[in-house]
Amino acid sequence: MVSAIILSYNRRDEVLYTVEKLKALRRNLAFPLEIIVVDNASADDTSLKIAQSHPDITLITKELNNGIAGWNEGFKVATYQYLLVLDDDSHIESGLAEAVSYLEQSPSFGILALNITGGSYETGDWPEHTDIIGFIGCGALIRKEVYEKIGGFAAWMHVYGHEWEYGIRVIDAGYKIRYFKSSSIIHRTSALNRTNKRLRMYSTRNEMGIVYKHFRNNRLKYILRVWLNSMKVIKKEGFMAAFYCFMGGFKFLQLKSRLPHTPVSQQTQDFFANMFWGTQPSFDFIKKGFGISTARKEDKV
Repeated sequence: MVSAIILSYNRRDEVLYTVEKLKALRRNLAFPLEIIVVDNASADDTSLKIAQSHPDITLITKELNNGIAGWNEGFKVATYQYLLVLDDDSHIESGLAEAVSYLEQSPSFGILALNITGGSYETGDWPEHTDIIGFIGCGALIRKEVYEKIGGFAAWMHVYGHEWEYGIRVIDAGYKIRYFKSSSIIHRTSALNRTNKRLRMYSTRNEMGIVYKHFRNNRLKYILRVWLNSMKVIKKEGFMAAFYCFMGGFKFLQLKSRLPHTPVSQQTQDFFANMFWGTQPSFDFIKKGFGISTARKEDKV
């Protein structure tokens, strides 16, 4: 019924803990839960310890780290029709059976974004019972038929933002994405391999890349919005965080020549642009402060 795919890089202890939690959960499930670990070219002894401690699970050891696209190796070999996506430092506490039942009854839903606690991106206040545009990558349930139809996570992104890139393709393929609050994913958020500089630079670069690659019209306007909106982190995180976002724009310029234009439908673009925070008008707070009308949405930058 469910294949759990864990992507790991240099976090041996974290991934071992996640596997243990999955095995404990599996004992109380009425359906099979396959466990797949993808070791994304770790320099530590992750693969050795997994093989020694858990010879009954599927282990894929990669020689080259390809970032978030490493999950695709697990998707390829997954046996079952639902793919539980986990980080090496995240695990599911509850709600898996209920999430599977929800998808079984709702064939139009391609992905359930699970309820994340811990880390920078928690989902407790996300809207229920409404269509959304993405998920948090440390906890989601994906129909395998979605992967078979549109492929896996985008290798060009390497890290950060792949959930929104995958979301726009999922929606364009005719599926819906919903948030499933009646679940619990604990993101333990290891500090290994995580820096704010990398987060801000690659998030900005990749979000600009999503617009450049997938939007059909007004790409420059929306790319500029993403760049400008990203730098608003200065209010909470200070000048250096905003500077990293600024530099992310230059990383996008280096990237864009390698990104073929694969536009989604205008309907999908409009839905994504209306929902994604980065494509919202950048200077509405100024217009509102001066009492300037914002009725003409198409003219905003």
